Amino acid sequence: MHWENIRRVFGFLLVLLAASMLLPLFWAWYYRTPDTAAFVWSMVIVGVPGLFLLRRNKGQANLGSRDSFVIVSGSWVLCPVAGAIPFIISRVLPNPADALFEAMSGFTTTGATVMSQIEVPAAGLLFWRSFLNWLGGMGIILAFLAIVPMANQGSDPLFRAELPGMEVSRFTPRLRQSVVLLWRIYGVITLVETICLRLAGMSLYEALIHTFSTVATGGFSNRALSVGAFQSPWIRLIILFFMFVAGVNFGLYYKAVHTRKLSAIFRDPEFKTYAAVILTASLIIILDLSSTHGLIEGLRHGPFQVVSIITTTGYTTVDFDLWPDLSRGVLLLLMFVGACSGSTAGSIKIARLMVAAKAVFSELGRMVHSRAVLPVRVGDRVIPESTVRNVFVFIAIYLACAMAGTLYMLWLGLDIVSALSAVAATLGNIGPGLGLVGPAASFATVPASGKIVLTFLMLLGRLELFTVFVTLTPTFWKR
Repeated sequence: MHWENIRRVFGFLLVLLAASMLLPLFWAWYYRTPDTAAFVWSMVIVGVPGLFLLRRNKGQANLGSRDSFVIVSGSWVLCPVAGAIPFIISRVLPNPADALFEAMSGFTTTGATVMSQIEVPAAGLLFWRSFLNWLGGMGIILAFLAIVPMANQGSDPLFRAELPGMEVSRFTPRLRQSVVLLWRIYGVITLVETICLRLAGMSLYEALIHTFSTVATGGFSNRALSVGAFQSPWIRLIILFFMFVAGVNFGLYYKAVHTRKLSAIFRDPEFKTYAAVILTASLIIILDLSSTHGLIEGLRHGPFQVVSIITTTGYTTVDFDLWPDLSRGVLLLLMFVGACSGSTAGSIKIARLMVAAKAVFSELGRMVHSRAVLPVRVGDRVIPESTVRNVFVFIAIYLACAMAGTLYMLWLGLDIVSALSAVAATLGNIGPGLGLVGPAASFATVPASGKIVLTFLMLLGRLELFTVFVTLTPTFWKR
């Protein structure tokens, strides 16, 4: 284990986080809100230890796979702890468990909150939450890889441990160039949405908050009613469109730009399945709502909530907890689906479910024709057995974590709907659930130990289980 290099990475991330606090500090100063001092002190508390850890070491060696797992898992604990400091100092969330929950929710792009009155906290803190979404959406380690020259020296395991998805591959031969390309795509989408929201009538402050949360599929808003607070249909359509865009594999955008053909996106089997699931779920909810809330209400809110949930953004335009059971059930199922691999979305993801479904049909075919060679195919691609095995192991562990978390929430006294949806919403990095943690409520009523468990589930979901669990095994620490 190369502890000197690990130390320097942690130091760089703390310095980067301290520098990032300049943005919320500006908005706190601009609106003359009382959280200005909180960010000044937080920059000192986070930045000084970062500079100390960043001091030059005697030698520099390439990072191994064990180093990378420690860096990624450690960073995703260290940064939320540092990100929670402004909430504590400002006294908006004086309880460390609440502050850590909020910061972890921001970094992991979950969007769940323990703030019962969203519009009461100061402008800087509300901006900080959404900016944490944006930083965590592409990945704090990928920010390190894009900036630090060390990224070209054996840091490939970092890339694979950080980037969400069933399989991770570079776009270019050089790792750092691939990461920079990802950030450029991410930045362009961010810029375009900000401009669109400004043209639709949002202030720059609110446009940035909602853009950061949309592109990162985080879902934090500065409004208690979320996107439902904006009556402009254009704002809702813009956010709906960019949520859909953020749920697409970013590798497809690179291919489309590189080949100058949009067909590279539309021909992808995962993208087609992603679009088909959204259309089917939207149609079911529209038809279900038309009998109780009217066709117009179904058209206004159904597709928006489907896209918001499947992309794990978590924005709301209405309290969908008041919808009929069928509509609520569809949204609950979508919490376990997720969007495309290689996107900023969480949950299981379309690609894994496609591989699992194809593998099941392939196995059924072999039972009928024992001598037949029936490889698992997704589109024109044959999926290796190792990948199929990895997918089933992931889904099994994911469902086991969901079951264990739900049982613990039930033990704490939550009802079955609230317990299951709270776990699904945090493990899938979605945000609002149903019942006590529905879109009109918050996670403030969950007991302290429950918040700690849900915070850990957010971490598991963002790093897609394996990165965290590997570092928790005894064999990992044996030489």
